Order: sequence, then structure tokens, then C-alpha cells
Amino acid sequence: MISKDQIVSSSFVRYGALPLGLIALVVVLRIFFFTPFRVMTTAQAPALRLGAWALARRTQSPDRGSLILFHTERAGTSTSAQSLMVARVVALPGDSLEVCSGQLFVNGVAVSDYRHPRDAREQYALRLPREGGVYPLTSTNLVAYRAALVEEQRLFAPARGEVALHRLAPKDWLTALASNPYHTFRRDYYWVLTDDTSVAPDSRHLGILPADAIEGVILFAL
Repeated sequence: MISKDQIVSSSFVRYGALPLGLIALVVVLRIFFFTPFRVMTTAQAPALRLGAWALARRTQSPDRGSLILFHTERAGTSTSAQSLMVARVVALPGDSLEVCSGQLFVNGVAVSDYRHPRDAREQYALRLPREGGVYPLTSTNLVAYRAALVEEQRLFAPARGEVALHRLAPKDWLTALASNPYHTFRRDYYWVLTDDTSVAPDSRHLGILPADAIEGVILFAL
């Protein structure tokens, strides 16, 4: 025969402890492991359709080709429109990157079309910095590196003999760098591009993307 105490205990587990436990589990997963979000852009359509609910696994080390969720304000932009955006990783820390007549090359290897439409006028070339790597700063890569350099020298003291660029106007950088054109990067950086360039910012607008700007890798969308 089931006692009154057993009934009360069973009811507490069913209607109290179990739901609270499930809520706690969801909160822990949300805080430490996953980020649910709603897609509010067509930048990666049709892979991520407008209005779909998606789930991102929290990591700051995505693979090449991964769709990611990232924070635009941590990429050095002052835009107040939408801080979380989506894009595709096309190059990793240490990779060399080149776009010539609209064709993308990573480490000298041509990759398939990464977005539409291809712009034959678009051309650039740079190497993505690794944490602790020392890289020369040139008139070619300063455009892509600029926001990262300002943020790094705001967050970290310049290395010995390094020019404090964050105290100078960008127009004076090349002159100041004549004595020492090298910078020691303190973070890993990625290059991300949207499949539809007309609707959302990517690395062509934001520059190199620091690892700590990445919220996570998108697992799926519904």
C-alpha cells in the first residue's frame, strides 16, 4: 500500500524537481554550450532562410567553410544596427588569402564560388594573423588590419619598439611605420564572407575577424 508520504514525494518529483531540473539543464546548455537565435538576414540564403530559428554551438575555433554567428561590435565596427550577424568562414589564422578578378584563392588554391554574384573588379591579398605571430604592415593589408590594430593596441600594451598606431590618424600610419613596419598580433583572426554581399557586412567591410568576436558555429536552422 502506498503511503501518503510516498504520494507527496512522487508528486514533488513529477511536478516540482523534474521541471526545475529540466529548466536548470536548459539554462546551463544555453549559457555554456549553445546559442539559439532567429535568422534576421538573407545574407546566407538559402542555407539560412529569413525568419528561421537556428542553433549555434559555442566555439571560437570554427573550421574553414563553417557558417558562424559573430558579434559585429567586437570586430571593431561602431554600427548600432544589428550586433549579431551570420557569415561563412573562408580562411583561417595563418592562411594566405587572395581575390583576383573575383576568384578566391586560399593558400594558393582556387576555391569554388563562395557567394553570388561574383564581382570581377574585386581584388585584395593578405595573410591572416595567428596569435603571437609577427607580420609586416603594408599599404595593402593596412585596410583589412586597421580595426584589429586599433583594438589590439587599446587592449594590450604595444610590443617593444612597436609603433602605437592607436594614437595616430590612419593617414599618418605609413609614415610612422617606416621605422618598424611589424606588429605582433595577440589574437587569432578569420576571414568571413556572406553569400549575398548586398545585405550584410562581412570581412570586406569589417576587416579581419578576431576569434573572440565569434559566438559559435551554426549547427542547423528550422
